[in-house]
Parts: sequence; C-alpha cells; structure tokens
Amino acid sequence: MTQNAPLHLDRLPRKQKRLQRVLEQIVTTIPTDHRLTEAEINAYLEPIYADYALLRRSLIDWHYLDRTPDGTAYWRVATERNA
Repeated sequence: MTQNAPLHLDRLPRKQKRLQRVLEQIVTTIPTDHRLTEAEINAYLEPIYADYALLRRSLIDWHYLDRTPDGTAYWRVATERNA
C-alpha cells in the first residue's frame, strides 16, 4: 500500500504491529456515523483484500469494528486510536 493510492492488499501482514497499522488504515475507509449490513461492510472490504471475510473478522478481533450477535449490523468502534 502506498499513500494516496487506493488500499489494496495481496496478503495480510504476519507481524502484529504491521497488521495493526494496516487495520488502522483500513478502518478509516468505513463510515463512523451509522450501522452497516454485512453486505455493506463487505463492499468496503472486498476491493482491499480478496479474503474480505478474514479481513472483517480481523477488524472485529482487533476491536476496530463491532457487530450484533447475529451479524446483521456492523459499526466502527470509536476509540482514541481510530477516532
């Protein structure tokens, strides 16, 4: 990924620090002001990484995204690190 270019990954970084930085960049592409369906989240993530489901799970695991227990709604988590 280069600055000012569209986000696109061929693979996710293996090192935790690098993965965290990449996820921080990715989450900025997702709006903060409303809940999204799974299809809407996928539409943001699919152009970035082919395994967008893994990317979505990583964003949830790292607490950049949250979701309802049934997976019908997703939203960006507002924290100091990604606000």
